[in-house]
Amino acid sequence: MNAVVYARYSSHKQGEQSIEGQLAEAKRYALEHGLTIIHEYIDRAQTGRNDNREQFQCMLADASKHMFDALIVWKTDRIGRNKEEIALNKYHLKKNGIKIFYIAEMIPDTPEGIILESVIEGMAAYYSEQLSQNIRRGQRRSAAKAQSTGGNRPLGYITGPDKRFQIDPENAPTVQKVFELYSKGWTMAEIVDFLNIQGKRTLRGRPFTHNSLRTMLKNEKYIGIYTYKDEIRIENAIPPIIDKETFDKVQEMLKYNKRAPAHKWSAADYLLTDKLFCGKWAL
Repeated sequence: MNAVVYARYSSHKQGEQSIEGQLAEAKRYALEHGLTIIHEYIDRAQTGRNDNREQFQCMLADASKHMFDALIVWKTDRIGRNKEEIALNKYHLKKNGIKIFYIAEMIPDTPEGIILESVIEGMAAYYSEQLSQNIRRGQRRSAAKAQSTGGNRPLGYITGPDKRFQIDPENAPTVQKVFELYSKGWTMAEIVDFLNIQGKRTLRGRPFTHNSLRTMLKNEKYIGIYTYKDEIRIENAIPPIIDKETFDKVQEMLKYNKRAPAHKWSAADYLLTDKLFCGKWAL
């Protein structure tokens, strides 16, 4: 029987069986059960909270094409940790004639096995929700101390040893230049073009866009205000990069330009406006 292996590893889980360990055990399991492994699908550092994983989706698509007969996974939670997703994915696989083998869980192919599998699925769902709650609780504790929670650090800052924000001398000038240009009447499109021509990039290393620029211009962290979702707001918790007068002016201009996007803040129009840029304006 031709089989494939699906292996997933979540980087935040301590002591989880590694990808290499899962694959080694899968090969041993296949040998003992007369299965021939023809392909391996691997998602590294992926969450089990949902099944929106690239290789997992490829495996489901290949199952629909009847490219293999059996699937070998480490545990039930590799198919999904939400009970509805597990049931849906198992239905999808079994509908296409795919037999599922679990390496670390002995589930007999009997009526009693159906009950056991349901219990294991429930335990996986419970563990996933408990883990999610623990992560959210830890993030709220960090936020109460005005610390970085991982996804809330804007361009222009770095995270210090105490997990608090510090000014990044390399990228802070880019932030200051953006606020300066917008406050002087440059449009979003002009600033985006200027930044990308200069080779500047967002925190994720991507070219600037209208959306990333607007997000930057509206971020109160640049005037020292720490925010976390709609739950926590602490003033003077971060070293400011932008003075409050400039920030407030930019907010008014954003509101005005949203109502009248074609409006120009510049006092006069010139022949080479939007066409000629000063070479000394490097960031």
